[in-house]
Amino acid sequence: MSITMSQFLKSHGLQRNPFIEEEAQNDKVFEDLVNESGYAFNHQAWDKFFGEPPGRGTSMIFGVKGSGKSALRLALEKNIAHFNREHAERILLISYDDFNSFLEAFKRRAEQDRKRETAITLKDFGLAQHLDAILVCGMEALLAELGDGSIALDPLETYQRHDLMMLMAFYLSGPPDRYNRIMHDLRARLLPQRLMGRMRRGINGTFVGLLTLGIVPLVRQVFYAGVARAAAREILVRSRNPKDIRRALRSVPSSYLQDQDVKRRGWRDNDDVRRLFMTKFIDVMMSLGYRQIVVVMDKVDEPSLINGARERMEDFVWPLWNNRILQLHPNLSFKMLLPRQLYEAVRKASSEKANEARFDKQKIIYPFRWGDKQLYDMMSDRLRICRTDPSQPYPLSNLFDEEMPRREILAALDRLRQPRFVLNYLYRLIAETCAQTDQVNDRPVRMPREVFYQITATIGEDVKQYYQTLGESPE
Repeated sequence: MSITMSQFLKSHGLQRNPFIEEEAQNDKVFEDLVNESGYAFNHQAWDKFFGEPPGRGTSMIFGVKGSGKSALRLALEKNIAHFNREHAERILLISYDDFNSFLEAFKRRAEQDRKRETAITLKDFGLAQHLDAILVCGMEALLAELGDGSIALDPLETYQRHDLMMLMAFYLSGPPDRYNRIMHDLRARLLPQRLMGRMRRGINGTFVGLLTLGIVPLVRQVFYAGVARAAAREILVRSRNPKDIRRALRSVPSSYLQDQDVKRRGWRDNDDVRRLFMTKFIDVMMSLGYRQIVVVMDKVDEPSLINGARERMEDFVWPLWNNRILQLHPNLSFKMLLPRQLYEAVRKASSEKANEARFDKQKIIYPFRWGDKQLYDMMSDRLRICRTDPSQPYPLSNLFDEEMPRREILAALDRLRQPRFVLNYLYRLIAETCAQTDQVNDRPVRMPREVFYQITATIGEDVKQYYQTLGESPE
């Protein structure tokens, strides 16, 4: 009768299985290691990706699935959260990775509004739409920060309060009841009581003016309605009722909105308007005490309209590879975790596109891969952190037959290259060892050499099939 996996683990002093999770977001072992290391990541690319303070400087990582990009991102997020707990000047993290809602809204609205005979493609989703989507995510990130009460709005100048109210009115998403409640709460926090009183008197005066056929109040209300319709019409990545936008905009002086030139048609694809909005957003954040805004772009292969196709990913990402945005402000940075296939677009970019992107000014990390000794150390750390006493090293070789040469273990890891493959490989080795072992004594159960060779022999074919399924090739 074979032994159980828990018996195998217990014989090595392990309280849990170090190799059971392959996805970083569910990996408690990885989380414990990151916490233990001071929220750093054990890879030579970490410092280049990370920046100082956390998140500063735009960087791009190109790696295959399973290479650890998600783990790198989680380490960055934990580091920023720790930094915010320890410092008064905070870092705002904006997660730009849930693209389905933006792409579907854009496709639906663009096809309705343009009434084009040709189908809308990802090439139509330009820089303006990316910045709109980032501002939607930025509003949500700011609301989450405001929700815990740690951010005071008092430092904002009057014009900055108007900037924030306009941006919230344009970019908040969600059902009308949520939108209206948030805008009501935000007005109460942004606008002093005296100003609120004047606004209420102004609104009352509007009704009086309408009843007495006053022209000025009517013109003002028509203006607000026009701005609201323009915002609803020109911002394509989310749907918003113009009536809700108009209600929110009544807190903003009409003279301010006239200066923004947002009532006119044709700014749906105007990059300069979005750069102005982004600059306003950054200015507000700096005044609220943030020292850095970090936009993390991830999972570009996952939207249903892209579905892992390299050409569609390239069409989608290229507009953001624009140095005027990537270097827009020293306190704004982008962290892009991208599929390896997209590096071909960087390598083969025309001179015009390369000059626009200025890849030489961005920190590019390619290839994002692991060496055999790095993988060996990573798995040894996972073993150690799962033991009853995690203070002492526990090398990976302790799991194998005592006569097993370390170089053969390293050679197997080198063929696998990616943490995901290694985790799956070690799990299979343990499972097969348990199936071929019938008893446990006082000594740790070790993997026999024949089991090692049996499982290792299948590695090459398994890796090949995995990449064929993804439509990729191994590095």
